[in-house]
Amino acid sequence: MFFTGDPTTRKRVDLGGQSSKERDRQKLLKQTRLERNRCLWLCQQNSAALKIQKYFRRGKVVEVERAKVREQFYKTYGKHGHHVDRHCFGPDLEFLRQLIFFVNAWNMNDFSVLAEICRLIQHFVRESGDVVELFAGTNYLSNHSLVVYRLKRLSFACIQAIYHNR
Repeated sequence: MFFTGDPTTRKRVDLGGQSSKERDRQKLLKQTRLERNRCLWLCQQNSAALKIQKYFRRGKVVEVERAKVREQFYKTYGKHGHHVDRHCFGPDLEFLRQLIFFVNAWNMNDFSVLAEICRLIQHFVRESGDVVELFAGTNYLSNHSLVVYRLKRLSFACIQAIYHNR
């Protein structure tokens, strides 16, 4: 055998530094850390996907319930609120609760119902001059928070409808 000068055939000697065991250990730790980060990322992705799915499923269920309440409202009070009188606005009745639940500013039928209800409210307030009695009945103190909440929701629905249908 003779010497060719080829560096690939000669024996490599490590002259210090880390041992091969230490390098293997660090490589394993790095690989484990990367795997853990990948699993954490996948877990976050799955969690986000589940939240999005729940949101859209809930939206579909809510729309079905809104349609049911809308139909019940139309049967009870008429397509444009023809059967509404001043006693329907009381806190113990379903009228405002149903209206606030199903009304959608982007639906033209809902917009016309909302406009008719606002016209009726204006008419009833002009007749009696008492807004509080119209919505709270005789016992305002016990129904105060419910009345305020429903009026805020009704006002917001009206503002939304006006903004969308301007």
